[in-house]
Amino acid sequence: MAPSGPAKRKLLRPPMRIECAREDDSGMHFLGYGANVSETGVFVQCLAPRPEGTRLKLVLHLGGSSGRRICSEAEVRWTRGYGGKKGPSAGMGVRFTGMRPGDRSALLASCCV
Repeated sequence: MAPSGPAKRKLLRPPMRIECAREDDSGMHFLGYGANVSETGVFVQCLAPRPEGTRLKLVLHLGGSSGRRICSEAEVRWTRGYGGKKGPSAGMGVRFTGMRPGDRSALLASCCV
């Protein structure tokens, strides 16, 4: 069920490690760090944001004592370039498009409370 209005976001300290499946299915590679997350998406701090509309298969490392990883398909909704030393971090805002209910519950329990 989609939330009404904007989803509640939480800044993560430390940030969440995020990996992405390679297009040729040869494994995972480091994508960036999730620093602002909600049940509907995440801002990924990275130096090479993908173009808007790009579809990704993400693995989010929730950290903590469980070391749990969750998976979701996602779509890049917007990007932001490097803003200098005092500017905002470069990266991209992604929307989760295919997360299993159990993974969504784990995300909410660990990050979005």
